[in-house]
Amino acid sequence: MDELVILGCIVLFFALVVVPILAIVAINRTSAMRYEVSLLRRRLEELEQRGVHDAPEPKPVVAVEPVIPVAPVQPAPANPWQPTEKYEPVSPPERETSSAFGGVFTSLLRWFMQGNPLAKLGILLLFLGLSFLLRYTVEHALFPLELRLVATALCAVVLLAIGWRLRHKQRVYALILQGGATGVLYLTVFGAFRLWQMLPMTLAFVLLVLICAASVGLAVLQNALSLAMLASLGGYLAPVLLSTGSGNYIALFSFYLLLSVGILAISARQHWRELNLLGLLFTFGVGGLWGMNDYRPEYWLNCQLFLIANILIFGVLSVLFSWQAQEKGKRVVDGVLLFAPPLIGFGMQYVMTQHMTYGPAISALGYGAFYLALAWLVLRRFPSAERTLLLAALALGGAFTTLAIPLALSARWTAMAWALEGVGVLWLGMQQQQRRMSFSGTALLLMALGSGVWALADETTPLSIMMIFAVLSLCWLAAAWLWRAEIWRLSLALLIGGVAFWVIALAGAAQLVTTQDATTGFVLLALISLSAWAWRFMCQRLAWRELGFAQWLLWPAMLLMLCEQIYQQQIFAAGWHNLAWVIALPSALMLLYRDDSTVPARLSQGLHLALLWMLMLAFGAELMWFVQSLPWGTSAWQSGLLMAAGGITILLIHGALRRAWWPFCRWPEMYGSVAVVPVVALLLGLLVLSNVQSGVVYHQLYLPLINPLEEGAAFALLGLYVAERAVRQYLPSTWRVALAGLAFWWLNGMLMRALAWYGDVAWDFSALWQSRLIQTTFALFWMLIALIIMIRATRNVSRKMWLCGAALLGVVIIKLMLVDSAGGGGLARAVAFIGVAILVLIVGYFSPLPPKAGEQK
Repeated sequence: MDELVILGCIVLFFALVVVPILAIVAINRTSAMRYEVSLLRRRLEELEQRGVHDAPEPKPVVAVEPVIPVAPVQPAPANPWQPTEKYEPVSPPERETSSAFGGVFTSLLRWFMQGNPLAKLGILLLFLGLSFLLRYTVEHALFPLELRLVATALCAVVLLAIGWRLRHKQRVYALILQGGATGVLYLTVFGAFRLWQMLPMTLAFVLLVLICAASVGLAVLQNALSLAMLASLGGYLAPVLLSTGSGNYIALFSFYLLLSVGILAISARQHWRELNLLGLLFTFGVGGLWGMNDYRPEYWLNCQLFLIANILIFGVLSVLFSWQAQEKGKRVVDGVLLFAPPLIGFGMQYVMTQHMTYGPAISALGYGAFYLALAWLVLRRFPSAERTLLLAALALGGAFTTLAIPLALSARWTAMAWALEGVGVLWLGMQQQQRRMSFSGTALLLMALGSGVWALADETTPLSIMMIFAVLSLCWLAAAWLWRAEIWRLSLALLIGGVAFWVIALAGAAQLVTTQDATTGFVLLALISLSAWAWRFMCQRLAWRELGFAQWLLWPAMLLMLCEQIYQQQIFAAGWHNLAWVIALPSALMLLYRDDSTVPARLSQGLHLALLWMLMLAFGAELMWFVQSLPWGTSAWQSGLLMAAGGITILLIHGALRRAWWPFCRWPEMYGSVAVVPVVALLLGLLVLSNVQSGVVYHQLYLPLINPLEEGAAFALLGLYVAERAVRQYLPSTWRVALAGLAFWWLNGMLMRALAWYGDVAWDFSALWQSRLIQTTFALFWMLIALIIMIRATRNVSRKMWLCGAALLGVVIIKLMLVDSAGGGGLARAVAFIGVAILVLIVGYFSPLPPKAGEQK
């Protein structure tokens, strides 16, 4: 039965261990062969291309005659299938590089598969066989336990001696025997202590240390990494295997520190990266597992000393020995050993010191100071040191120093500190032309922004907002200035951010100095007005054109403040708060007067338009509120004032254009056309809608033409005429026809209002429609208008104008037939027909149809 068990164990071992390992070896060798084949193919293509390019071309044949020289024959046209590009060597395909921690396991697997795999397999089988033999002797009580352990130890010593004798003949085989013997000795001592309690803990520990030391000595003497790995592995596992659960962490860490010093001593002579990684893994791994379960604050001092010692050993000295052991010019810094110890160590440090006040922050500051001092020491002690090593030390020092800020301070102080640090790092990078350092400083500025936003999420006071974003703004503006000559887009982004942060800081300052929310906007407007001058001064002082555009942010600030006042329905009624406009409006006009010519034309026109429209909006809103406050029965005043104000605005603008006043003379075409478009649209709507009003003011006598409605309409029509005349050359003739139709519409309204008032006709659609007086008067009035149009058309020889008058005449005749005759007979109908007939005869005599353009001789 035991034989079957042993056979099954061997089969399982082969199936679960040997076969997968051999498969991995086969896959690795296959990939290596494929890689070599691809290199050979690329090299062959390289040689073929080089041969094609280097092949001599046939010389052109030149025919020579004794008298007339003949030009040489042109070479044959180039072969389109022949490559014409310059030869560029083909780079071999890059192999996939594994990660840092993946390299640990790859190195261990490579170590196991190199050399003599059969010998290693034999040692493993021998190890299993001895284990099963010991078990068999125990189960059948063949020999005393002490004799069995001594026999096993003697067998291990014999194997060790044989391996030592064969170290020159069969090096790999000898090392495998020595490694197997070392493993048997480790397990023998472990079994004697743990399984059968035949050795006290102190003696067992001493024996394991001696085995470890002897194995390491043999490894160093024979330059054998595998033996050193096995010895170190046994040494690190010894306290774990011999642990009794007493919790004596000082003994554990002292032993591990002794092993780490031993590995460091080996590193001084041999550059074995795998050995350093093994020590790093066990030291910090076992320490971390212990700390997760058993650490207490009272253990801080001892644990701190052990942590510092191991970081110095693995993170500093091992890296230095590894760097010195490499050939000059080909030195590579071990990234795992450089970064893993301080990063993992700081994680442990944070847990160890979190119960202290500012403990993690002081720890981070200590780490940063140490690595900055280390960078200075490397630069002083090794002037020719690799740049990567120095930059790595500086990066770690700067990172830990930066990390100390949020660990010690609140979010708002962190934001300010990071911003100042970021601009300092950026300036240093620019001075030394270190692009990576400059980008690191810019990244710190972004982190400072994140911390500032985080601070805003809490209940932040206006003073904090002002301080945070003022510092952020100044630092971002300084960064934008530094990046200006390097990366323009990045500089522009930083500039926009800096100006935006300054506005936020001004908002905080406005909240700080005011006690009412209604006053905050006015204070902010005044501060932005003053800031515009500051931006202009810095733009001229630094010759920074992009910063000069920030002064035009005064326009959006004024627009927002105006919209807020309109929403509150308080512009002139705002009282002393309007003192902010006393600063803002003159500042806007002065900035526009001085710097208008330095900005693009489109921006200049936009600034002029925006300022004019804001002024018109402010006065228009005040006028609207005023007319809305008028009592009932004054609708004529409401419409008349609005139309008069619009017409007077157009007249004033065109008057200023004729006199070439600034700012109208800067863009006269724009002021004469685009600037009055909102007023023109408003007047057109008012003229169309307000003409249906009666024009009567309550308790006042109605006088035609001398009443607020028609006087306001007169100003409006005059303003529209002036505006149309200014842009007549750019508008089609239909606009003039539309304006004439609008005037005709208002003449009809004026006539109807006069007839209704003096004819005592109610201002109602039904009453007005059924009034014979109004119908007859309108027929005669329209006929008179048609007569005037047709006579004028005859004088101007305008066939189109005459046809317009004829159309109006046709409308009058249709009205006589359908409207005036529908109500039966009467004096009014007779008068209408006779009057229209007389006017038609007059038209026929004075204004015949003008000839067409080609018929006149």
